[in-house]
Amino acid sequence: MTRTTEASLAAMRRRLDEPPPEPVPGQLAVEMATAEDKPPKVCGYGNPRCGAIPARFYPCGWKCDKHQPARTTRRPTP
Repeated sequence: MTRTTEASLAAMRRRLDEPPPEPVPGQLAVEMATAEDKPPKVCGYGNPRCGAIPARFYPCGWKCDKHQPARTTRRPTP
């Protein structure tokens, strides 16, 4: 190893031993509002509503697995 390489490695080791800088408010992503602040999505089928959780979004709204929209592909007739 050359002398400049050894010096740069020593400088990097010193840099690793330094404490991290103080965080700036609003800089970290963990300070953002989380999805837990919103109520969970429920199935919107029927009157009164089904209300099952979990529900997936379809073009016709939020539906559970039991009330998911029918398949739109053509089926061959027997």
